[in-house]
Amino acid sequence: MIEQKAYKEENTMRKSKGNFLLGFRKVLENIFFVITLIIVAILVFSLVSAKISGGPPRVAGHYMYIVLSGSMKPAFDTGSLVFVKPISAEMIKEGDIITYRGLGVGKQLISHRAVAIDNTDGDIQITTKGDANNAIDPNPVTTENLVGKVVLAIPYLGYFIHFTQTKLGLIILILIPAAILLIFEVINLYNNVGAMKKEKAVQKDSQSKA
Repeated sequence: MIEQKAYKEENTMRKSKGNFLLGFRKVLENIFFVITLIIVAILVFSLVSAKISGGPPRVAGHYMYIVLSGSMKPAFDTGSLVFVKPISAEMIKEGDIITYRGLGVGKQLISHRAVAIDNTDGDIQITTKGDANNAIDPNPVTTENLVGKVVLAIPYLGYFIHFTQTKLGLIILILIPAAILLIFEVINLYNNVGAMKKEKAVQKDSQSKA
C-alpha cells in the first residue's frame, strides 16, 4: 500500500509538472503569434494607407524609407528601413542623421549626417556628409528641403518592405500569419492528444498494479 501511494504521488507530481510546461509553452506560442500578427497588421495598414494617400508609409507619425545606398555605413547599409521623425530645422543638432530632399529633377531623398549647422538671421542651412563618404555634400540642406530626423534604422527590413509592395508579397503577407496560426493549432492538437494517451496509459498501469 505504501509503495502504491508513493507511486500515485510521484505520478501526480509528474503530471502536474508536465501540465505546467505544456501550459507555459502554449502561452509563449500565443504571445509570439500575437506579436507577429500586430507587426504584420501595422505594416499592412501603413502600406495600404501609403497607397491610398500616395505618400510614404507612416507608423506612429514616423515616415518609413528604404535605404538605397551604402553612403551611411556603418550606421546603416543598403536595404535598411529607416524611421524618420518630422521635426523642424531648429531642433537638428550636429551629429544627427537627417533625411532631406536633394536638388534636381525628382528631388531624391537622402539620409546623411549633419556635420555643421549655420543659423544666420533664422536662415538655417545644414551641412551634411555620408559616414562612408570622403567629402561633405556639395549643397547645404535648407528648411524647405528637410524631411526629418532618422530615429531608428533596422537592417534588411527594407528588402522585406519592398517585397510586400509587390502582388506576390501582399499575398504572402496575408498567408504567413494564417500559416503560423495553423501550425500552432496543429501543435496544440498533437500535444493534447499525446497528453490524453499518456494519461490513459498511466491510469491503466495504475489499475493493473492495484
